[in-house]
Amino acid sequence: MREGKCLVGDCPYAWQSESQDEVLKHLLEEHRIVIANVNTVYDLVGYCKYWRNKVLSGNMAQFLHGFTVKSSGSEGTFYMLNDTTSEDISLRRSLFSEMQQRVLAQQQEERKRDDFKIRCLFCPDTISGTRFTISEHLYEQHSFTLGHPDNLVYTEEFIERLRSKMARCECLYCERTFREYKVLREHMRKKLHKKVNPANKEFDRYYIINYREYGKTWKELDPSSEVEPRANDSEEEWDDWRESAPEMRCLVCPVRYTRLSDMKSHLSIVHYLDLDQLLAGLPFYSKVKLVNHLRYQFEDSVCPFCSATCDTTSDTTEVAQTVTSPPPSVTSPPPSDVISDHLFEHKHHQRVPREEFEDDQLLFPALENDYLLCCLGEEEDGVEGVEEGVVVIPEDLR
Repeated sequence: MREGKCLVGDCPYAWQSESQDEVLKHLLEEHRIVIANVNTVYDLVGYCKYWRNKVLSGNMAQFLHGFTVKSSGSEGTFYMLNDTTSEDISLRRSLFSEMQQRVLAQQQEERKRDDFKIRCLFCPDTISGTRFTISEHLYEQHSFTLGHPDNLVYTEEFIERLRSKMARCECLYCERTFREYKVLREHMRKKLHKKVNPANKEFDRYYIINYREYGKTWKELDPSSEVEPRANDSEEEWDDWRESAPEMRCLVCPVRYTRLSDMKSHLSIVHYLDLDQLLAGLPFYSKVKLVNHLRYQFEDSVCPFCSATCDTTSDTTEVAQTVTSPPPSVTSPPPSDVISDHLFEHKHHQRVPREEFEDDQLLFPALENDYLLCCLGEEEDGVEGVEEGVVVIPEDLR
């Protein structure tokens, strides 16, 4: 954690980078300073440091917008850091860009790590291995999901944050507090509160989607991803659905999903591919051809957008992974896919030229029993490939 200092020069107040609410409270109560639209301040430590240096070099009113508030017969002057000024906007965007680079570097590091050693949230076991190993244990042993590991960042810190909540006997989903740990566990089991609260903004820090676009969180980028759990869904019904639901494999990597919406979100978040945009306006058979074309190209480590042939010298072996909405059911992490890295680096947004996939041979599936092809037809009628009556807890995309 980084240490921050109050932006008022002679104030000794300091804090750790995660305690944003406490900082805002301090600024308001002690100095009558308000930060407007604080959700676009991605690095409060850097933000306060910048304005602290400014305030030290001159009068506070010179840089902060002052306004008078009358209350109970008295009045006082408050100060606001407002993102309507060009200087403030430039600072926020610059800090976001720096934060984004740090987060992406952190995610890449965690993606390659196989030496995690974390004590389980629910049992005495110590989980060793990769992020996939951690997710697998939490789901397979305790039916708890954090979302797909590729969507996570600062994983160790996230687990410890959740542990501190449970130590206070606080439910991770509804955030009710119970008198003892045993009651909490029984509550989470009966109510199917086996995920984190998607409305809790303190968890946004740990999901990579929240760093994709300035000023937007997962709710703006993927508002359809949240589904509420239902207390009357029995575990037996969930197990039956999990075994019988057909799976569709990602176009780029070995991960598999049972819902088209989850597949689209995975492609967008992990590979920067917009499946809806790629298929828009195409008749059904052309969609089939395009999907098969993409599978052939990615299998050969050829980018279908720029025709670049990616280096495939890495000595990795494909491992099938199944994400059965919500959690991954895996035995080991995916390989470091060079074509995936290429897509991540270049972020192609153009469509594949029509003439590239008009060969009728592409009507034959590139992947045996490719369930994604079945969903292409159903998608036109608004159906996602899994019957409406099935209720699941999807992976968190934040």
